[in-house]
This record gives sequence, structure tokens and C-alpha cells, in this order.
Amino acid sequence: MIDSNTSVLGLGRMGGALAACLAASGVPLTVWNRSPGRASALENRATVAPSAAAACAASELIVLSLTNYSAGLEVMDGVAAQTSLDGKTLLQLTSGSSSDARTMQAWAQMHGLGYLDAAIIAYPNAVGSDGAILLCAGDEILWERHRVTIERLAGTCRYLGEAVGAAATLDCAVLEYYYGATLAMLHGAALCESESLPLTEYFFLAKKLAPLLHATADSAREMIAREIYAGNDCTLDVHVAAIRHIQRMSHDNEIDTRVPDTIMQTYRKAVAAGYADDEIAALFEVLRRDGAR
Repeated sequence: MIDSNTSVLGLGRMGGALAACLAASGVPLTVWNRSPGRASALENRATVAPSAAAACAASELIVLSLTNYSAGLEVMDGVAAQTSLDGKTLLQLTSGSSSDARTMQAWAQMHGLGYLDAAIIAYPNAVGSDGAILLCAGDEILWERHRVTIERLAGTCRYLGEAVGAAATLDCAVLEYYYGATLAMLHGAALCESESLPLTEYFFLAKKLAPLLHATADSAREMIAREIYAGNDCTLDVHVAAIRHIQRMSHDNEIDTRVPDTIMQTYRKAVAAGYADDEIAALFEVLRRDGAR
């Protein structure tokens, strides 16, 4: 298979990194950015289009990397008014929600344009590396047609099927895990700092916790599938007691208590729902429901 002729629309930090990765891989590349100056770094490695319409006309694969889906729709509306998009493929690489993905797919179908919805989980400087993860959903025929080009952008590429909202859903879910875990990690650092404990030791131990998180993920997957949360590791009641210590120490040392307070609220809700003697995975049962109910 050979690379698709590709146009990248949007050369912000992520779009610029995507374009640079494709250019370095030898992909036939056209680029466009609303502020032309951002294309200067690619002038010798890609064709710089004078307009978004010209960029789209030049390639069979159009990669959108703009601020959000609304910005993408605005640009593509202008493109559709100036040039035919029939038979081309739009690869959306802007973060959003599953409903955003379905809206963009509907727009693409109205304009005779194939559509793939994707998300890349990486900082811009990691694009194209083994540490980058790319998730893609949509028409499988289009995925296979452009796969060799798309896979240049990340060490791990996962095609998730034809349900076009799947990539955005997994992106939101994985990022929530990252953001939540990072917030809790930094709250732990604040606890240590409040007692003048060396943070080098704390961060060393925080990294050593990774195998426990992996084991918890494996256990939770199995328990959720069976909807049975009984086990022999640790009941929610015991976890609640541990969280209470974190709350009290946070209060006593006058650091922000919102992280442990929020954690405790969910654990107590699960206990009140009858899961006190179950494993930590039972939290899923209260999280899967609307919190207002």
C-alpha cells in the first residue's frame, strides 16, 4: 500500500506536529492554516495552499486539526461552497464528544465526503512516536484505504469499528482517567509537602503503584462484565476508612480537601446503595447512573 495524498488543515501545536510527522515520513502533503505564517516551517517539505479549498482540492485525504468541531464545520462549509468534495475522505482529528462526531459525519455525508473520526492521545512532541495512541472509527473501507498514512501518526493505532462516536468516547474516557489520576497524584504531593517529606520519595512510590492500578483494571473489567462485585481483596467499608484519614489530614494541614471530599462522596454513595461489603469495582454501579437520581 502507498500513502494517500494528504492535506492538513490547521497548523496549531497539534496540527503542526501531525503535518511535520507526515512530511518526515514522505507522505505527499499539502498544508493550510488561517494564519499563513505557521506554514513557514513546512515550506520545503509540503505544498502550502493559499486557501482551505485549494488544500482540499489537492488531496484525497483531508485531515482536520482545528480548535474544535465547530471550527472544523465552519472551515469545511466554506470549502464546500468553493470546490467539490465528492470521493474524498475527511479525517477529523479534533477532540470532542461522540455527538460531535455524529454531527460531522452527517455533514460529510451531505457533501459526498467519506468520514473517519479520530483522536490522538499524545502531547504534540510525541506524535509519531511509540508513546502516541491514535483511535479511529468510521467506514472500514476508508480506514483500510488510508491506514498506512494514518498509522504514521502514532505507535499504537486502534480501529474501533463503524460506530463513528467510538473514538471520541474512548478519548474522553481515557483522558478522564489521566486527568483524574494526575489530580489525585498532585494532591498526594501536596500532602507530603505539608509534612516536609521529600517529593522525590513520593513520586518514586507513585510510579511503583502502576501494577496495582493494572490489577484493579483487570479485576474491574471482569466484575463489571459479571455484575458481581464480591471478592477477597478489600471491601468498600475499608476503603472509606482510609479515605477518611486522607480527608482529616488534608483538613488538619490546611490543604485543599476537594479531591478527597469528592472521592469520599462517591464511595459513601456506593455504601448507601448496599455495596459496603463489595470490592472497589462496585463504584461502577453508582457512576453509571445519573448522579441526580
